[in-house]
Amino acid sequence: MLRALVLLFLMLNAGLYYWLQSDPQALQSDREPQRLNHQVSPDAVQVLPDLPASAARGAASAASAASSAASGADIASGPDTATSAPVTAASAATLALARKTSDTGLDCSETPPLDDAQFTSLKAALAKAGVPSDAIAERRQPTGGAWIVYLGRFADSQAWQQKADELKRLDVKFDRVNTPTTLAPGLSLGQFGSAADAGRKLDELTKHGVHGARVVVLAAPVIQRHLQVRAIDPAWRHATGAQRFNACPLDASSST
Repeated sequence: MLRALVLLFLMLNAGLYYWLQSDPQALQSDREPQRLNHQVSPDAVQVLPDLPASAARGAASAASAASSAASGADIASGPDTATSAPVTAASAATLALARKTSDTGLDCSETPPLDDAQFTSLKAALAKAGVPSDAIAERRQPTGGAWIVYLGRFADSQAWQQKADELKRLDVKFDRVNTPTTLAPGLSLGQFGSAADAGRKLDELTKHGVHGARVVVLAAPVIQRHLQVRAIDPAWRHATGAQRFNACPLDASSST
């Protein structure tokens, strides 16, 4: 029995000796710097600052996603196409800028006021010359016109005088309206060049105690028609003959 134990002990020692000889790293210490040699890519280890648990998880997820996206892009593009992607993006940006510059660089020219016959004739000449229909527009400009804040029409002079005396007590200035006959006798509490101005005056008088007044058109505005052409190539001017053009007003709206 003792002989068998001694034989088993010798066999175990022989096995241990053989294993240590086949794996030299097993004999090395687990202290620095030998321990670093056992690590796989030790330079890839990153030390993160102290963060809350949720923030740390978010940072790790973002880093993993970025790494995966970069790897996928490298595999998909390959060595030849990897450098062509920035060039493609720059080209797209250049084309977009060129289109924007082209749109804002359109030369807008506008005629002085034209009557209906002149407008129709000029528009037909431009179309015959090949000017696209979307390059031709019309701008309508109301000019003239007069609006009054009006009280009346009164049945007779006595009714007119009673209202005039009331306006004097309110310290409101007025003028007698004799023309047109459809408004006489009446009272004008102010004349204005636009309906908006007349409306503001009416609101002011109402707050001041004047009741029954309204805005009336004393003279209708005249609508002037301007033809506009928006094009880069000035060759279209040959089709307009002696027609004079000016630059389009910056704040003018147009309709086709």
